[in-house]
Amino acid sequence: MMVLSVARAASMPSARPPAAAHARASRRVSPRLPPRPAGAARVAMPPPSSISRVRSSASRRASSLRVRASDGGGAPSPSVADDEPATKRPPKPLDLATIPRPPLRLAAGLAAVGCVESSYLAFEKLTGGAVTCPLTGCQTALSSGYSVLFGVPLSAYGAAAYGLVAALAWWGAGMADAVFDVDDADDDASVLASPERRSTADAYSKARALLCFSGFGLAGVSSYLLYVLAVPLGGAECVYCLTSAALSFSICAIGWSGLAPKQAASTAPAAVALYAVVALSCYVVIGGGAAKEEARASTAGLQLPYAAPVIDNKSTAYSRDLAAFLTARGAKMYGAFWCSHCEDQKELFGSGAAVPYVECFPDGWQRGAPLAEACANVGITGFPTWVMPDGAKLEGDKPLKELAEAAGFRAPPAEAADAAAQLDDLLG
Repeated sequence: MMVLSVARAASMPSARPPAAAHARASRRVSPRLPPRPAGAARVAMPPPSSISRVRSSASRRASSLRVRASDGGGAPSPSVADDEPATKRPPKPLDLATIPRPPLRLAAGLAAVGCVESSYLAFEKLTGGAVTCPLTGCQTALSSGYSVLFGVPLSAYGAAAYGLVAALAWWGAGMADAVFDVDDADDDASVLASPERRSTADAYSKARALLCFSGFGLAGVSSYLLYVLAVPLGGAECVYCLTSAALSFSICAIGWSGLAPKQAASTAPAAVALYAVVALSCYVVIGGGAAKEEARASTAGLQLPYAAPVIDNKSTAYSRDLAAFLTARGAKMYGAFWCSHCEDQKELFGSGAAVPYVECFPDGWQRGAPLAEACANVGITGFPTWVMPDGAKLEGDKPLKELAEAAGFRAPPAEAADAAAQLDDLLG
């Protein structure tokens, strides 16, 4: 009976899993070590603390194993959890409530109006036409030296600037539509968190900053032009200038409203500096060019008809003899009727002296008029110029004594000269 019971127990299936039974069996069975030979050195065993650390490390590795059942219901397969990729945190969606949305299309329309207005003024300036203006100061402002810069009408530069600002504002408005428009059928959070939407939002932020800087630049130019109307032009009223100033300041306000609080705090110093630099540059460049243009315009249509100067001083015997001697020797004085130094030289000789004088503008003077041929042949560059018999040139009005020494004239005794002068004064 005992044998039958043992056989029946051996034939019955075990209720424990083979893996668990094998693990317990492996723990119960102690490995047999071969006997240590005689005379062999004893091997030092590691300390208990090292053994405990090794066991704890092994237990941590074992705890990281997970048993996952296969889809086919087969044997489980171990997998290491550390080898699985970590789950990334989803990107945070854009908060549209914190992004400013200024009226960029309105700014584009204002800039387009400024472009059309400036183009009209530039066309009339280039063609020489008169602009239609309800006020009296339009033509004064547009015909002044402040309306031209480097030979190009200032309104032409304004038309180009307004055109660029209009294109920038319209481009920014298109990006605003791409950022704020979300289809209700889509998941708003997933759409607002997409990389494409974030990239568009960054570009939209840069467009708003550029519009702000452009507005401050336009405001700087308009501020200077308002100063020109008030001070150099004596309060001239130009409706086109005032309209352009209103457009510039409106665009500047729209650009500033499109900045977030943090962006405005970081942009304000640079924007104010740009405004000041632009206004100061206009004062230096446009103001300096206007001064030159005014001076050129003042002499452009000026004409001086020939008129011989009237000599008030009376000549002496000495001055008359010197003049006759210079004429006989071939010396000549080259001058112009409008030259004050030439008149001073003639006054030294007096009204009765026949000075050998050559007029370089016998037909009058106007801008661009050439010298007379006699003056051009000897290379006259200033008035008066004395050309002595030996070819030497003496520029400027000279004392009679210096002219006498240069020509080799020997003066008579002073008493005789004074007596002759007194007789001439008595007779005439």
